[in-house]
Amino acid sequence: MRVRGTQLLAVGVLLAATTACGGGVGSATPPPAAVATSASPEGDPVGRPGGSPVPAGKPTPSRTTPGRTAAPANGPARATAAAAPRVSACAARDLTASEGRTGLPAGRGSGWFGTPIQLRNRSGSACRLRGWPGLTFFGDQTLRVCAKGDPSPSCGKPASRSGTRPFAITRSSTHGVPDIVLAPGHSTSFTLVWQGSYLCGTLVDAPYGVDIRIPGGSGALTLLPAAQLSPCEGRIEVTPFGVVG
Repeated sequence: MRVRGTQLLAVGVLLAATTACGGGVGSATPPPAAVATSASPEGDPVGRPGGSPVPAGKPTPSRTTPGRTAAPANGPARATAAAAPRVSACAARDLTASEGRTGLPAGRGSGWFGTPIQLRNRSGSACRLRGWPGLTFFGDQTLRVCAKGDPSPSCGKPASRSGTRPFAITRSSTHGVPDIVLAPGHSTSFTLVWQGSYLCGTLVDAPYGVDIRIPGGSGALTLLPAAQLSPCEGRIEVTPFGVVG
């Protein structure tokens, strides 16, 4: 019995020594296995939500810097500046015509007159005028004399309200051609320059009306009655739009 107790004591001492030196079987914890992780562009490992590392070979999730917003890969195209609205040419339907007061044109001698014709923009948008008007005079303002008891229905009326007048229209070459932009409600004028017919010894009846055509337009703007003019030999000079002669 004594020998057996001594052996047991020796075994216990040997086990204690072995444990203290870390050489016991199953007592040591194995070193942690290396886990491969992928790196962000900055070079630091990127983990999954919850702290789990991302295995190598998996796609790297996008990363944004705190305080910045990541720009989209295909952002919308930059907006271009809106083009200025184009002003279209005036049409006859956009305008109204009226006769101004006849006066003496600058640089002309005795017997010359200038009659302005005013054009007003009655439309709701601006329009452009440039060049010379086209003019066609017609009819006459000579009234038929009413004799006492004359039953004629034409008594006191113009001798003619139609019939084209053979007036010769020339364009003035002494003025530039301005570019006129008429805002709604605004007006511009051109001028009819003529010499009184009494100077040439022939009386010319004033026309009954005039058709005014705008460059590029198909319609005509009719002014009734026409200007009270009686040009010598039916010759009239016209200025461009925007010029008062």
